[in-house]
Amino acid sequence: MFWKKILFIFNPVAGMSRIRDSLLDIISILSSHGYSVECYPTKAPGDARRIVRECKNEYLYICCAGGDGTLDEVVSGMMENRELPFLPIGYIPSGTTNDFAGTLGIPSD
Repeated sequence: MFWKKILFIFNPVAGMSRIRDSLLDIISILSSHGYSVECYPTKAPGDARRIVRECKNEYLYICCAGGDGTLDEVVSGMMENRELPFLPIGYIPSGTTNDFAGTLGIPSD
């Protein structure tokens, strides 16, 4: 059986902590589609980068929720992890400004 495991990294204080109101909904939606979700809240700058840099080849996707800095750390961590193939990254913009999401037309809702 093919595994469907998602690494979900989120910044709980991004955008005045508004992601906290949506966490259960996000996890519920992913789980209802058959995904096993492993959650990692960041606690300090560099956490998302470290988590991705240290993760093993056991995930089908990486999803992150936060601002531009969280997304940057996830992408940077992936580039630094030579053992991890490039995985699709899902992005839930929940920062204050979300310049990256705005530029690409990704809605914040």
